[in-house]
Amino acid sequence: MKVVKIAIGTLVVAVILILSLSLFVKNELADMLNPFIPQKDVFVKIDQIGEKIDSQTYEYTLEGINEDGKKVQIAFTASKQLREGAYLKVDTKRTFVKSWEEVQLKDIPSVARNKLQ
Repeated sequence: MKVVKIAIGTLVVAVILILSLSLFVKNELADMLNPFIPQKDVFVKIDQIGEKIDSQTYEYTLEGINEDGKKVQIAFTASKQLREGAYLKVDTKRTFVKSWEEVQLKDIPSVARNKLQ
């Protein structure tokens, strides 16, 4: 019984430590794991070519507009060079990019659409 209490106590301390560190540290892993950071969509327009990382990976660092109409700097990778002029909806948690997909301009909320054009 004593071993179970020690194990539970250690687990609780570890969880508290991880959560508190992820509140103060801004990096992808901390943002991905932190349950208190909300997921938000960020809309971007591809206005540059991606930086080639290796034979199948391109990195993009772009300024986008989130659902609230605020400017957000995001960085993400793609397995191909993306089409210039394309609009993307990027699913983010602060600096962590979960996924992205190409969307039509008409599918972007008007708050973001007006600032992207």
